[in-house]
Amino acid sequence: MKTILENSKFLMLGLVLASLVATLAAFVWAVYETAQTIINLVTNYKSASSTIGSFVQLMDIFLLVAVLYILTVTIYELFIGDLDLPKWLIIHNFDQLKTILLNMVVLILAVSFLKFFQERNDPSSTLLYGLAVAVVAFALIRYREHGHADHANDDQKGH
Repeated sequence: MKTILENSKFLMLGLVLASLVATLAAFVWAVYETAQTIINLVTNYKSASSTIGSFVQLMDIFLLVAVLYILTVTIYELFIGDLDLPKWLIIHNFDQLKTILLNMVVLILAVSFLKFFQERNDPSSTLLYGLAVAVVAFALIRYREHGHADHANDDQKGH
């Protein structure tokens, strides 16, 4: 049973491959959207605000690509083996992965709000959307901080 369980870590390779395919697809999408944005900027410039909106949307896509990439390499590192990565990208446990992913989700929420703010002229819907984003971001940040506090307490207890 021990040998089966030890070798079953390679089942995670399927997840890594699926995540890599998703990352590559998102990357292609990001390159396509970047090209479209530049073409529209050069051939069909409307206004600074519409251009800013296009670039904010690109930031959203780029952040998604980064999240997918981090998830892919981390799952590989945690289950399969070591990769030659920059030190800031080496993640040793799920808590570190969770922290990075939560930070990225909060950034994506902020970019999403900027895009919403740029596109809407209705102050009340913008306010409600902003409040909803703020509540979710606050909950994610508190969740992240609570997790760090729990681990600090475990470290003090010697766990």
